[in-house]
Amino acid sequence: MLTNSYLLLILIAMSVTMPAYAQDEAPDFSSRKMVLWCTVTDGGSKRLFASDPVPTNELSHMALWNANSRFITIVNSRYNLTIRNNDHACSVYRDMTHATKTRDALVSLAQQRGNRIVNIGSN
Repeated sequence: MLTNSYLLLILIAMSVTMPAYAQDEAPDFSSRKMVLWCTVTDGGSKRLFASDPVPTNELSHMALWNANSRFITIVNSRYNLTIRNNDHACSVYRDMTHATKTRDALVSLAQQRGNRIVNIGSN
């Protein structure tokens, strides 16, 4: 049974454990730069199409879907392909170091598997 003193004790404990910014206002993460890059594979010609990592502020699902769609459209139009638009062509990372290391690892793995790497650039 919750008594007034027990409820007061819970509220005091929560106010002590919560950081000050969480009580007043939420931290502003919009100024943080995220990094976006995209890749897609064409299995028929054994090619991996990869973009360069690009800094971005937009982190919404629509912005990521828009980047996916744009990347697939550019690859299809430049190389006369019909790669289907999928929701997982682009990846977002917290900084340039993580993005570049992950992209380089993926490119290295694709080369080991015999794929030819096609650099699309920063779209």
